[in-house]
Amino acid sequence: MFRMNSFIAAPAIALLLSGTAHAALTADQVWQSWKDAGAMVGLTISAATENNSGGVLTLNGVSIAPEGVAGLTISDMTLTEQSDGSVAIVPGADIGVAMTGDTEGSVKLTHDGLTITAREADGGVAYDYAAAKLDVVYDSTYPGMSFDGSEAPKVSSSGDVSFANLSGTYSDTPGTNRTFGWSLKADTLAYTTNSDDPGMELKQTSTSTTQGIDLALSFALPTTIALTAIASPADFTTALNEGLAVTMSTKQGESSGTMKQESAFMPMDLVMKAGGGEGTAVFNKDTFSIKSMAAGLEIESAAGALPVPVKVTSGPLEFGLTSPVIATEAAGDYGFVLKLADFSINEEAWAMFDPNAALPRDAAQIAIDISGKTKMDLPALVAAEETGVPYVPALESLNITELGLKVAGAALAGTGAFTFDNSMGMPMPLGEANVTVTGANALIDGLIATGLMAEEDAMGARMMMGMFMVPGANADELTSKIEAKEGMQILVNGQPLPM
Repeated sequence: MFRMNSFIAAPAIALLLSGTAHAALTADQVWQSWKDAGAMVGLTISAATENNSGGVLTLNGVSIAPEGVAGLTISDMTLTEQSDGSVAIVPGADIGVAMTGDTEGSVKLTHDGLTITAREADGGVAYDYAAAKLDVVYDSTYPGMSFDGSEAPKVSSSGDVSFANLSGTYSDTPGTNRTFGWSLKADTLAYTTNSDDPGMELKQTSTSTTQGIDLALSFALPTTIALTAIASPADFTTALNEGLAVTMSTKQGESSGTMKQESAFMPMDLVMKAGGGEGTAVFNKDTFSIKSMAAGLEIESAAGALPVPVKVTSGPLEFGLTSPVIATEAAGDYGFVLKLADFSINEEAWAMFDPNAALPRDAAQIAIDISGKTKMDLPALVAAEETGVPYVPALESLNITELGLKVAGAALAGTGAFTFDNSMGMPMPLGEANVTVTGANALIDGLIATGLMAEEDAMGARMMMGMFMVPGANADELTSKIEAKEGMQILVNGQPLPM
């Protein structure tokens, strides 16, 4: 993607769409609130001409920019007062940014019927927007890399991002916690990118189309502390305790894409497909949580960097991460989930390292699901990295709900539960875990047959399995019971460590 080092107006645009609502908004009030908010963040909001007639404010030559820097320009805009107290905003067709400096070029926004309606909402202002089509097109150049001290040739980068049947809302609600909300829905989201780096002898093009985009974001900012004033872990803790919070949810349908890279060292030609998915994220003083699920994935690569075509497929994917944020007297929940079903590669790729099919071609499965309680303080963890003073979370419990791996005919499965005594300054475990491994010896034999493992390495692996595992009830099955007892005793199959 492109770089926009000189395009510094964009991050502040959201602050312009803010303010305290009146019972009935007027066009002048909306326009003035943008100018006032711009001044607060160092932006000049102006128009070459302004004309208000009969509740219709017509602006020409609108500019949103820092002092002395080219920013966003809009050819024209009308703000029309509605009978319900809202203001309808219609921007002109020519919207864009001219970039100067190290990065040169332009970013242009084109649209089909983009309309924005400003209205009162919970004492604040909400902006509803919709467009049949909206495109962002960019074209830029920037300095490349030089390896011999000569002037580096410039890298060119261009592309576009397109939304079809776009709609959503941006809101700004005042209160003890000022809450910003944003939602977006679109029938499709598509993009294309092109880059050419003569210095690296690298050209790349990519395309992507995703169906059914549905995004929602909420950001709560305490009015007692400015975002720019958060300069240390202590400030961050204060902001969290006073209400700083972020929540996000995403949904999408099926997607497809391509990527072609021309390179003497790493040529690639990929075709990608993915099923629909959804995800959530939460961050506040109590918890940090990320969860996502996807229906599946398919990637096909033509012969290039590898001598044969490669096709990778997978079934459903799941990821989850949960952690406490600020330590309290009561321990908080933590967890980690990673599941990947039916991961496989095509026979041509298998045959590169196993031409005689010594290994079973079974699809791989990965399942990790662990959880528990801990006293964790993320700001303190950040402070420890800065000061060099160690910070150790107080782990109280660990539940191994599922620990599984299946690959090339072998399988590992484990469960367990532990509690931890932190009175000695470090977590002392109590509990047990049980592990079962099947097909390990057959896998080792197959690796030897393929040449991926030497006989002496196989001997060492079998000796380690013999030390920590015992034969199970079935052929080529090994089990292990790991116990943690009082006094920091660790037993493996009833034998204390070291064995």
